[in-house]
Amino acid sequence: MKMSVYESDLTDEIDETIGIEDGKDDKENLAFFSTLRSLGVDFGLVRTGIAISTGGYQPRPLTILSNLNATQLSSKIVDFVIAEQATNIVLGLPLHKNGTISEQSTLTKEFGHILLQEVRKKCGRRVSVTLWDERYTSKEAASRIAAEAMARNKRIPTASDLEAQLDADAACIILEHYYKDFGKDAEEMVLGDKELEEKCDILYKEHLKRLEEERREAMEMREKGRNARREMIARARALEEQQSGTQIGGKKKKKKKRKK
Repeated sequence: MKMSVYESDLTDEIDETIGIEDGKDDKENLAFFSTLRSLGVDFGLVRTGIAISTGGYQPRPLTILSNLNATQLSSKIVDFVIAEQATNIVLGLPLHKNGTISEQSTLTKEFGHILLQEVRKKCGRRVSVTLWDERYTSKEAASRIAAEAMARNKRIPTASDLEAQLDADAACIILEHYYKDFGKDAEEMVLGDKELEEKCDILYKEHLKRLEEERREAMEMREKGRNARREMIARARALEEQQSGTQIGGKKKKKKKRKK
């Protein structure tokens, strides 16, 4: 049975989200990850750090989001995904030191599920949400900040000074480690509910329609603006020509009489 254009697009998007696979050599993984643009997320109940990188090259902090509920936070993160044209979200998973699930990692997975739904509604299946072990990233971020301060002969920041900066820097370190290991042992999140998948696909299709309508309306508004400017210029020229003609006519009437 022939697929519709929309179904075909969804199939293509599913294929694009495939990441590291067993059997791939380092050369193939390097080729894939070198062009992968990822948004790093260091999730927290109070503050969440966001960073961006392509191919793991020099991850840079984007912002720190605070005082938002899970729905608001996921919406903001997806806005950054769209603005930065990312195709992957790497969500840090805070496990215990021995690698077991912690209370915070359970909360992170719950948030990841909410985030994935928002991603599917606005980005379709072309953007994946990946869980990555973030143990010790905050400590590493603190050590880097302290080392940099010492190198510049500056005061070493206190714990309260580091509160905000740590989240953004930790998001960068999450991306560094993720790319360095080619995403090995990362867990790609799935909705795990066929009805929810179909609902998100429908909402994504409606989202695309709204974007197309907004784009068309914006084009019409720009065209109306251009037409209004053309009409204004035409009226100004007509008025200028009219005034010029009046001045010429007035000069002809004021010709001096010749002396006899």
